[in-house]
Amino acid sequence: MKMDFWERVMLIEGVRIPVLGGILYRMLCKKARKDVEKINIKDLSLNKEPRETELVFTLTSFPDRIDTVQYTLRTLFNQSMKPDRVILWLAEEEFQGVELPQSIKDFQSIGLEVRYCENMFGHKRYYKLLPEQKENELIVMFDDDILFQKYTVERLYDKWEKYPDCIVCERGQVMTFTDNKVMNPGRWSSTSAIGVNDPSFRILASPGGACLLPYNALYKDATNTAIINEIALKTGDIWLMFMAVANDTKIIRSHKNHRTFIQYEDKQTVQLGHEAIYQGRYEKTFAELSKKYPHAYENMMSEF
Repeated sequence: MKMDFWERVMLIEGVRIPVLGGILYRMLCKKARKDVEKINIKDLSLNKEPRETELVFTLTSFPDRIDTVQYTLRTLFNQSMKPDRVILWLAEEEFQGVELPQSIKDFQSIGLEVRYCENMFGHKRYYKLLPEQKENELIVMFDDDILFQKYTVERLYDKWEKYPDCIVCERGQVMTFTDNKVMNPGRWSSTSAIGVNDPSFRILASPGGACLLPYNALYKDATNTAIINEIALKTGDIWLMFMAVANDTKIIRSHKNHRTFIQYEDKQTVQLGHEAIYQGRYEKTFAELSKKYPHAYENMMSEF
């Protein structure tokens, strides 16, 4: 499996080294950030070679991160498999009257598309884009605070070629059933071998951690903003899992031992995820979607 230097030296997710682990992680992140900061935007570009299958990268950001999203963009434009399009989605209400920083304008000059839409949190990455997706396009979703490794997309693509009807993710948690009930999805393991060599209905993909969506992979309700607002506005990963499995689409992970993401800022910016776990939002969303989409739930439970 192809990995660059920084990915090879990062700790495997789930491996805990008290005290030393945190120090090592921060030190490696600091050095990796400096390498990314050295990438010159003028040296980057979209794909210029003809392809049968095109790659559409999509991410979203908000005002507090609009100055630093440039570093994530550098890692996306610097992938070993270059994108054919890169789209940055911004909420209209958050950016009304806000001038974009020069770094974003610089990326626009090499092909970045900036598009505005309703504020649907993480759903902004895809809910406007899915209806536009062409049969020969693969949508690849990213978070705006992760520095993605050079071979991330190539790994996703290689796995998709073997399983062209599946969603492919870098990081995925495996649905766990214990004591006659489904565990809180926020507690599912990301280190299981399930969903690595065989596609599964039990994988909760991390959409922003690099997640590839083939054409027609999701159920027809995937862009239904009324249902999203009612049930899963801030639990987009659970929503996408149900939309895939309700469509009989399985998910597969690109590899087993996922390395801890390198984030541009020291602070772990996963507030929505923390809220979802500790406020029981994941469990509530899972229960509501299980009732609304029983076929999806049946598909998940069929693997136990």
